[in-house]
Amino acid sequence: MDLYLFIKAWFYYSFYYMVLSVFATLMLNRVTKKLWLSPLIINAVSVIILLLWIYGSSVSAAKASQEMYFTYLPIVFSSAAINCILYLIKNVKKSNKSR
Repeated sequence: MDLYLFIKAWFYYSFYYMVLSVFATLMLNRVTKKLWLSPLIINAVSVIILLLWIYGSSVSAAKASQEMYFTYLPIVFSSAAINCILYLIKNVKKSNKSR
């Protein structure tokens, strides 16, 4: 599988996970007030759920890598990406106010 097909499949199969991750990140940002904390919480919860799926035999060992690539990674990536965007927006607003 080349990179283009991987990214296309990533967004096709993982769209809802990514949207829910962004939503959860925004809600956690309101509660924690620290941009670095919400992706860590989402990462920890995602790892725990992934391990419980594998341990509970809901996901076979052969499918575990597919679940990691198409469930876990998009969740963590979208959470980190939205916080990077929010950080950049805050810095641009600060620099515009100081002018």
